[in-house]
Amino acid sequence: MANWIKAALSLASVCAFIIMLDAAGDILSAVAHRIAVATPETQLASETSNSFWAVIDTRVRTYIAQHTGHLAVNGSAVYAFWQAVGLFGLIGGFFHSTGARITYILWGAASVGMVWSASPADGRTVATGIAVLAWTIASVVALRGLSLRPVIHTAFQPHIDIRPEVHIPPQPVPVHDDLDEPDNVNPLQR
Repeated sequence: MANWIKAALSLASVCAFIIMLDAAGDILSAVAHRIAVATPETQLASETSNSFWAVIDTRVRTYIAQHTGHLAVNGSAVYAFWQAVGLFGLIGGFFHSTGARITYILWGAASVGMVWSASPADGRTVATGIAVLAWTIASVVALRGLSLRPVIHTAFQPHIDIRPEVHIPPQPVPVHDDLDEPDNVNPLQR
């Protein structure tokens, strides 16, 4: 194939890639805008479903709505941020990111605390137990491969040479003075 044809096809491919990248950016921006606009205002106990997820979600929404009244940000934005942080911790933890795993653990502990605080007194322990069990099930994904055994990395490994030999340092040779020693004493030979 001629070089000018290769160059024309390469240029056309690069242009098509740039156009698709621009379109993907516009689509992502439109989806993010729709999510931000469509997020309902968080209200106290806004969900009346009786599923296990509603036990956790309703309590978290209630807690957030109760504690964001005097903030500059509304409750629905805090709730969306809470969900995004949980998703980040779950996905990042799956890919063995230590920071994401720490974030996921703290996010789960905060979620359980919110469920405990926003639940009525008579169902508080059951709602918290459901939250802990759901968090534990999700932790199987986020904390996969996590080991509590310490990993020791040694870059330098010294060479130790052990030989079963006995070394006796040379002994000083005594000076023979015929007056002090008898004739039958001989020094040790090496």
